[in-house]
Parts: sequence; structure tokens; C-alpha cells
Amino acid sequence: MKKLIKIAGILAATAMMVLGAGCSGDEEGSTPKSSEKITESDGTTTLTIQEGGDGFVSSTFSTSTDFPGFTGSGYFDGGTSEKGSIVYTVSAAEAITNAKIAIHYLCTEVSRVRAAIVSVNGTVINADSPLAMTTDVKVKKDNCSSANWKDTVYLENVSLKKGSNSIIITGSPSWTYTDSDGTTTLVTDEKCYLNYVDYLIVNGTGIDYGTDTTKYVSLAYASENTAAGSVESSVTSSTVAENSEVTLTASPNSGWKFDCWSDGSKENSHTITVSSATYIFAHFIPENYTAPEGLVGYASVTTDAGDGYTITGGAGASAANTVTIASYADLVAKKDLLSSDEPKIITISGTISTKDNANPLLSEKYTIGSNSTIYGDTSSQGRLQNIEFVVEGENVIIRNMMFGEVISWDGYTKSGADDALSLNGATHVWVDHCEFQSHLTPQDLDGNEITSGHNYYSTDENWAKDFYDGLLDIKNGSTWITISNCYFHDHWKACLCASGDDGPDKNTTTGATDEDMRVTFYHNYWKNINARMPLFRYGTGHIYDCYFDAGTQGGSASCINVRAGSKLYIEGNNFANFSKTTGDSVSKGSYIIGFFFADTSKAYGNVSGSWVAKNNSTENGSEGSVSAPNYTYTAPTSYPTSAPTDVGATLTSLSY
Repeated sequence: MKKLIKIAGILAATAMMVLGAGCSGDEEGSTPKSSEKITESDGTTTLTIQEGGDGFVSSTFSTSTDFPGFTGSGYFDGGTSEKGSIVYTVSAAEAITNAKIAIHYLCTEVSRVRAAIVSVNGTVINADSPLAMTTDVKVKKDNCSSANWKDTVYLENVSLKKGSNSIIITGSPSWTYTDSDGTTTLVTDEKCYLNYVDYLIVNGTGIDYGTDTTKYVSLAYASENTAAGSVESSVTSSTVAENSEVTLTASPNSGWKFDCWSDGSKENSHTITVSSATYIFAHFIPENYTAPEGLVGYASVTTDAGDGYTITGGAGASAANTVTIASYADLVAKKDLLSSDEPKIITISGTISTKDNANPLLSEKYTIGSNSTIYGDTSSQGRLQNIEFVVEGENVIIRNMMFGEVISWDGYTKSGADDALSLNGATHVWVDHCEFQSHLTPQDLDGNEITSGHNYYSTDENWAKDFYDGLLDIKNGSTWITISNCYFHDHWKACLCASGDDGPDKNTTTGATDEDMRVTFYHNYWKNINARMPLFRYGTGHIYDCYFDAGTQGGSASCINVRAGSKLYIEGNNFANFSKTTGDSVSKGSYIIGFFFADTSKAYGNVSGSWVAKNNSTENGSEGSVSAPNYTYTAPTSYPTSAPTDVGATLTSLSY
């Protein structure tokens, strides 16, 4: 019997192995407490290399001491750095071909099996036989001991050159192993995580701790769309010496052409110098492709220098992946397609809601993968009610949709989803002609006000504000985003760009952080919003030709909050009916544009951002220095004098 455990999609070719018998674990009290060398009478030496000890060079993983039974000062948490690595160094008196390598590790869950790839001097030596890190029992902190820490099988017949050798441990993207009952299991993990790593074991004749302290950095490369083309590299390792030159070659499949690399290069064969952890992808587009009209802003470029990127969404999708979702049942049935990275064009027809579920107010979320186009039907309206779409991929177009009424509060705890639409580590996303709304007074999905006696009613003073969370949140290293021609209305906290004041979060695939975030807000209409129009942290944004009407919230509404070192260029906007002058202290600027609601308990909670504001109806001026973006757009010389009527889900035709 064969079963599949899919931890994530595969970014690299499948590597296979059958797990053999493992080395016996060390007994209680006999495990090494630091890097340790034992030499037999025949000259064979066994080295154990601990974090921070002799033979250790560096690691991208954080260290931990949570699970007892480790040796030395701690262990590496292999789940804290995607495509992370641990670098060791070993020397050999003479070149040998019969060295052996194993890893002392802890696996805490039967379903958390991971495996290690080993590179020696930059060459992967076990692509076809990753070192599996398995367990037969669930391990908790309160019952963990040294007996739960195990050794992998040895990699045998390892060649070491005379002198110092670098040994690099990384996670494997895929492998197979055989359970105790004989079941063969295929495991895939695009994040290439490891389990907990205590120390490395190296056995060989005439070996000792090495002296090569070369810094190694991770390198990940991929085709953004494997149906469109592939990428080859001049190196085989996912970890390379700092400042190495690597040549990457993008090869389009039939019917496609190469557009650009994510660093802006237009050359199919592209040589880069890898000086830090690097993720780079090749972008392909269909031959004779014509992009939808109207895109401007950061979604149209891929560098701050303005290097162009042709956004395609699901263009080139197969007939099977060009579908209409017209009911809740359709949505559930297409969940896997939505989250896949295959090119797909999805039309949402009519209202898709949770209102007929057993618990109608329990919100739900669905992941949107790369190479996706989501359209709202122009005749029957595409609307999601109490359903969140979470974009976690690259190259996504969302147009003519209605999002909203996503309930995050069930009276006591969080519900199933958070925001109406969220971009979570997403790259190159265009959200255009969409409508976002909830209600300032909580309602059920039939439009009835929720009052006392209802299961979801609460007397908590923040209940009404928190009943719905955000309308649009952009976070976790999302970047190259355009939000255009959208209508945001009747909501407490509308749009969050980066989620907290503790520090910038990271996109674990691309390595981008919230400081790399680039977002354009163009020709949007905001009405009856209390706050976050948007709240911006860490990254860089451009807000222009928008109409902000505080409406019923005038006396309490705040608008553009520039926090935590972010940089905003704000031009040609109308700010109407804002009158808030009292309340929480304002650190800089006003409640229309400024840094306000400081939280001194957070690392960045009392750090202002910078902004330049010009040609707006009010609040022109600057705090710090911010430059205009480098993409092509028509800079406004004045502001709109009336609310726009061409925003929201108002498109009458769509080009596919």
C-alpha cells in the first residue's frame, strides 16, 4: 500500500529513498555535551559537532532548548527557516572515500517526518537517498528525554578531500520511506524544513575539525509556472558559498515565452552573484498575450528601478482549469484547484455564502495559489459573503468581485476566518474594480441586526469593532501589489499593510519581509470607514487619485496611518468630512495623514513612518523624505472634486 503526505507543493524534482535500520541512539548519561572527538587504535575517528563548538560554522535556523534530552547548549529548530541550512567543517589528513555522516535529531510527530540533504564542498551527495528523520511516537515537552533523540542512518562512502571540507545540511523537498507496517510513504515539502537537529556525526580515517569558515547562503530558484517553462542552474546545491556566481537559464515550453526574472533581468541566461539568501523565479507569459487594460502601479514592475513585469494571472489555463463557481458546493469542490499553482481562470457567479451552513455565521477561508485569475461575473455579480480568500501565490489578478461580512467574532473567540481578502506572502497581485464592505453595526447574513439574546452578541466594549476584522490585509512579505478602482465602505478597520508593531514579518518562500512591501492604491473610494485607510508599516506605498469620505464616522475617523518606518507618497487625493481632533495622542501629523495611536510596548510601536503629501484637498506637506515611484503613471496635479462612480464591481466586460 502506498500513501501520500503532501506538506506543500514540490519546487524541485522528487528524490526517493527507502528507510533502512537506524543507528542506535545514545544511552542516558553517555551523550556528548559538546563537540567531541573519539579516535580508535586504527586511526578511525568519530566527530560529533555541536552548535557553537569545534567544527561548527553557521546556521540559518534559530536555536531552542524547549524539548529535553538534547546535548550541548541546545539544538537547531529546523522549522524556523524555510530552505534553511546548517554548515559544518571537517578536515582530512589525506583524501578519503569512505567517510560516513549521520545526524542526531528529534522528531515529535509521526506526521512530521522530514529528511536531510547533505552537500560536501558544494556538491549534493544524497539527492536519491535523503536522511529521513522519523518517529514512531508522539513526543511532548513534558515526556521528552534523551531516548527520544535518535541518529539517522549513516550516509556511507562519502568522499572528503585533503584539507578542510564544508558539510552543509538542508531539508529535502521530497522522499519516500517504509513504515514499520510495510507502508511506503511519499512525503513532499517545498519549504524544505528539517526536524530538530542536535549535532552532526562524521566518521572517517584521519579526520579532525576543519578550519574552513566560508559563509554559505541559501539559493532557491524556480519557474513561477511549471506549465509554462523550467529553470536550470549551474550549481546543484541549494546552499552556495557567499558571493558565488551562479548562472540560471529559463526555458519556455511550447506556446509560452520568457518575460523576466524576478530581479528585473530580461536575459534568458542570467548570471547572478549570490551574496545573501536568494530566491529568484522566472516569469513566463503565453505567446501573443495581451494584458487586461488599466493596470498601473507596483504590480506592473518587479524592482524599485521600474523593471517591467507582465502580470498574466491564469492566462494559458487549460479548459479543465477554466471554470465557473456558482454555489457554495462548487466552491468546496474547487478548493484544491483554487490553492494550486496551475494556471486557472475562475469566474464567481452570484453570491457564494455560508448562510445555509449548520452554523451560518462561522466564517471560512480558501487559499488562492499562483497563476490565478478570479473574476466576478459581469451579469450575475460575483460576491463572497462570510468567506475569506487568502492569496498566497505569485501572479494573481482579482477583478469585479464583492468581498465582505466576514465574521471574526463568535461572541467569545475568533471564528474561522479573519479578513474579507488577505494577501499573505503574495507577490505580483492586481486587485481591481472590487467592492469591500461589512456593517458598522453587526448583522447576520440576512441583514438583521444582531442584538442581545443572539449567540453571537457580546457586551464586550470592542465587540462591534471586532465582529468583523479587516476588509483587505496585506502582510507577511507581500509585495508588488496594485489596488485600483475599488470601493471600501461601512467598516471599522479597513486595510492593514503589515500586521504588527513587533517587527516586519517574512514571506517564507521568497524571503521578502514587510520592509520589501510595495503597494499602490490608485483611484479608490473609501466611505464610512472608521480607521486604517490604510494603516501602513515598514514598506513603501503610493496612494493617489483616491476619494476619502469619513461620512458617518467623521468625528471619530482616522485615515492614513504611517507607522514603523514605512514610506508613503500621497498625492492628488480628496479628504472629505474628517473632523477628529481629540482622542489618543497624535505623535506626528493629523488624523488624516500621520503617525497616530502609538503603542510604546512594541518594538516599533513608537516609530513613525515618513511621507510626502502633495496636490491633495488638505494635509499637504511632508515628514521625512520619500521619492515618487519609478513606474509609469500620470501624476495628478489636482484632486477629485466628487466621489467616483466608476469604482467597485462595475465592469461590464472582462478580457480573459
